[in-house]
Amino acid sequence: MNLFQRIVLILLLVVFQTTGYYFIPELKNFVNLSCSFVVYAVLFLSFGEGLFLVLLLGFLMDSITSGPFGLYISVYFWIVVGFRPFVTMLNLRNIHALQFLTGTAIILENAVFFVVTSLLKPETVLSPHFMKGMIFQFLWTVALSPFLIRFLNAMDLNHKTKVQLK
Repeated sequence: MNLFQRIVLILLLVVFQTTGYYFIPELKNFVNLSCSFVVYAVLFLSFGEGLFLVLLLGFLMDSITSGPFGLYISVYFWIVVGFRPFVTMLNLRNIHALQFLTGTAIILENAVFFVVTSLLKPETVLSPHFMKGMIFQFLWTVALSPFLIRFLNAMDLNHKTKVQLK
């Protein structure tokens, strides 16, 4: 995939994550695709390209969602900066390493969203639907994101840092 194709993919992710999930109520607490893409960008793209794409994704999510501006950008930025040192230490062929990284990313993202939501709308945070949604989203993301990351890596035929996953 070239840069243009990745930007189109980001636009599709943003549209699906902001409208598709809410248009189909059964998908509301499904896989967090943007978080899976962030982990993919950290693991398999160069630092500059991954950071650019992640900040673009965060900017678009901040622009479209109704949350405080800068929330997605800051969360995704810290995931990139925090996970980058682990890229060389982990065996990326291991599905459990991918599950660990995406699980950590989704926990970080949900923790920041939980704190911000509790400051802005305390009545929403304590609702059982909110907590149940966070748990289901975590479980679905940990279960399916390694396959999504492998799919994105398989699509990335021309990139120099491609890692063959089995």
